[in-house]
Order: sequence, then structure tokens, then C-alpha cells
Amino acid sequence: MEASNFKFGWLIFVQIIVPCLIYYTKYQVLSCFMKRALKQIYQLIPFKKDIFSTLKKFWSPKESVYKHLHFKGVITVPIDKSKSFKMNHYGFKLENDIFWGGLTRGWEKESLRVWLKLCETSDIILDIGANTGVYSLLAKATNPQARVYAFEPVARVFNKLQENIKLNNFDITTMEKAVSNADGTAIIYDTAGDHTYSVTVNKNLNASKTQVVETKIVTITLNSFIKQNNITKIDLIKIDVESHEPEVIEGFSEYIAQFKPSILIEVWNDEIGGKINNLLRGLDYLYFEIDETTGLRQINKIVKGNTDNFLICRREIALRNSFLNKLF
Repeated sequence: MEASNFKFGWLIFVQIIVPCLIYYTKYQVLSCFMKRALKQIYQLIPFKKDIFSTLKKFWSPKESVYKHLHFKGVITVPIDKSKSFKMNHYGFKLENDIFWGGLTRGWEKESLRVWLKLCETSDIILDIGANTGVYSLLAKATNPQARVYAFEPVARVFNKLQENIKLNNFDITTMEKAVSNADGTAIIYDTAGDHTYSVTVNKNLNASKTQVVETKIVTITLNSFIKQNNITKIDLIKIDVESHEPEVIEGFSEYIAQFKPSILIEVWNDEIGGKINNLLRGLDYLYFEIDETTGLRQINKIVKGNTDNFLICRREIALRNSFLNKLF
């Protein structure tokens, strides 16, 4: 029965979906009727994961094509020939990019490459704004001996993070908290969708007409986290908290000069970049802009350009890693 359903799904995909995608790729247009019909047909296709896994072995579609080829199910993400991790494909863009493009051709490919290299020699790793856990999972799969801590304040996203960790039997410590500059509670402006990639502390980032749900969350500073967990060093941190990055660093004030971790950080604009530059002044950090297309470039300070992600690290870390020391 399963074999016949697979053949049925494959037949629909090859004879209907593929010609329509080829037509769309060539002419960049589909009628409203055709779009609705395709969506309905697409929902009927069984075994999409199996079909696409087979297809992927001999076809590498462009992003403009594979963004339409989504599904739900568990996927395996290869890191190299000997390492991989599993994660749930919830039908969203991030997982779809990773399924079709892997870690080297899709979503945040350069940032992930930098993270992977730094994880190899890091003992204590923090993923702040973990979402469903791609960076946490990559860290633990790359360096199983590392202690990895993941912070995610949105309850339904946090549940997905825990599901992904459980899939791999990883001992990643999770906290359903937002890292900030004060311990206590705060408000996020959430939406009613199945998932969210963009909420921040005490700011409404949604369009003015979007219905939002004010949700109380728990906040913690890194100063308090370090004391409560008897942390003696931190080697690597990822901070992706939708404009709240300066507050995260403010809450690290008692230990940042002592630990001086490498930091992979998202910066949306020059105002945020300026605050981060001021907070890190005098710590002798090096700064690198991460362009997801062209790679890394050393800069004197964080200035918003064509990219959102930046690497901040000590000179000895840059000298230790060949992909960095060639840049200065």
C-alpha cells in the first residue's frame, strides 16, 4: 500500500507540479486560479519527504523553486561524512532551506560555517535566541563534549527546541527565558501563528495592522545565569534577539572582560551597532562582517552594511583559526 501511494505521489509531482514550476521559473507568473489549484494538488501528494529525498540525490533546484517544495517530518542534516544531527521540518522556510541547501548552500551558510569552526574548540557555548535550535544542535553535534546552553522565551518555539534536542538525545540545557539587562519579567508582542522567528523584549516589531498577543515572559541576565550555574568561563556565544542585543551585553557586564568569549551577533542597524561598539570598547576585540554570499571581512567597528551578522573575537582566537587569520 505504501509503495503504491509513493508511486501515486511521484506521478502527481512529476506530471503536474514539475511542469508548473518550470513554467513559473521561466515566466515568473502563474494565474491566481493556477496557484490555488497547485496548492490543493500539492496538499494531496503523499510521501513528499520521501519523494524529495530521492529527488535531491540527482537534482539541486534553485531557491526560487525549492521554496515551494516544503513538507513536514524529521530530516537529517549532515555536517561532514561522520557527523550529522536530526531536526523536525515544521514546514517553515528555515528548515526547508537547510533540507534543500544543507548547511553550506542555504540559510546563513557563512555564519553557520564560522559557528561550526569555533564550536570545535569551545567548551562552554551559549545560544541566545535559540528558536528551534539549529545553532545549538550544530554545536553539540560538532563537539559532543561541549556544554551547550540554549535560551528561548517563546513557549511554543521553546517546545519545538526541546523536541529537536530530544530527537538527538543531546544533553543541551534549555531555558525558557529571554536574556536581558535585568532579572524579572517583560512583555513580548506575539502573533497567533504556528511559529515565530521575530519577537523581542518590550517592543512590538509587527506591522501596525497585525493582531498581537501581549505575553509575559521571564528575563535573566548573563551575570545572574553565570552565578546561578557556577560558570567559570564562556568560550562562544550566539546572540540573535531581534534588536535586544545591546541589553544582553549590558547584562554581561560583570564577566565579559574576564571571559571575553567569541560572539556571533545579529545587528539590524547602526544604532544597535553603535551601542555594541560602546559596550565593548577597551576589550581589544576584533570585528568581522559576515556576508552570507562573499564571506568574512575584517572591519574596525560594527557598521551596518549589506549583512546582519558579525563575529567578534579575541586576536588569539583569530590567529588560531586559518579562516580568520588570513583576513588581517
